[in-house]
Amino acid sequence: MAENKKIWPARLHHFALTSEQPGELADWYVKAMGYDKKNFGDGYILGGGERNLLILPGKKSQVAFSSYAVADQRQLVDVSQAIEASGYEIQKFKTPFFADDTVSVTDFDGNVFAFGLLGDDMSGKDELPGRLQHIVFATTQLTKQVSFFTDTIGFRKSDTVLDTERDPTACFMRSDPEHHSLGLFRAPEARLDHFCFESKCWNDIRDWGDHFSDRRIPIVWGAGRHGAGNNLFIFVEDPDGNKVEISAEIEMMTWDQEPREWPHEERTLNLWGTAWLRS
Repeated sequence: MAENKKIWPARLHHFALTSEQPGELADWYVKAMGYDKKNFGDGYILGGGERNLLILPGKKSQVAFSSYAVADQRQLVDVSQAIEASGYEIQKFKTPFFADDTVSVTDFDGNVFAFGLLGDDMSGKDELPGRLQHIVFATTQLTKQVSFFTDTIGFRKSDTVLDTERDPTACFMRSDPEHHSLGLFRAPEARLDHFCFESKCWNDIRDWGDHFSDRRIPIVWGAGRHGAGNNLFIFVEDPDGNKVEISAEIEMMTWDQEPREWPHEERTLNLWGTAWLRS
C-alpha cells in the first residue's frame, strides 16, 4: 500500500485576520497589496490571483483560521482520518473559498486550521507577483505544537533552531516541496508572528520595494536573506502592527529530505545582517 503522506502536498490558500477596524485594515491591503475588496458580512473578502485573505471584525491581530488547499478528495479523506485516528476532533468547516466538505482541527494554542478543496473562483488580479505562501505563529509550547503538526497532520520538519542548551526556539515545516508553509517560534505568548507572500525573483523584491515606497509604506526589515529557507525578503507592517513579508527564491526540498539544525543567532534569520529575534 502506498505511504499515507496525509497533508502532502497542500498549500496555504487563505486565512482570516481579525481587526477592531476591519474597514481601515482592508483598505490598507487594497492599497498595499492590490486586492479586490468585497463585503462579507461585517468583514471583507480580499481577492488576489493567488493571495486571498479575509478581514473580519474582532480583536486586533488574531487569526480566526488558516486554510490549506489539498490536492483531491482522497487526500482530504486521508487527512481527516489521520487526525481522528490520533484522537483529535474534526469539525465541518465553512469558508467562502473552499467547497462544502471542508474540515478543520484546532491546535493546542486554539488556532483553527482548515483543509479543503477549492470552491468557486473568487480571486482577483495580482498587479505584482506574490502568492500567499506561509504563515508563522508564536507559541509558549513549541515542542508540543511541532509534534501536533508533524505527527498528526503530516507537515515535514525542514529546519529547527536550537539555543545553547539545545532547546528548540523555532521550527519551519513544509506541506509541499517549498521549505515551509508553516512556522512556529518560541515566545512568551501565543500570537500571530507574520505571514508571507512569495514572489518569483530578486527583481520582484525590488519592484515591491518601489511599490511600497510609492504608497509611503516603509520597509521595517530587509532586504535580507534568511539562513533557514534561503529566501530573500523584505517586511512591512499593516496598521494593526501585523508583519507582512515579501519573499523570493525559497528553498525547495523533497518529501524524504531530513530536517536540519541551526543555532539561535541572527545569522540563522538573516545571512546579510541583523535579525528579528523572538526569544
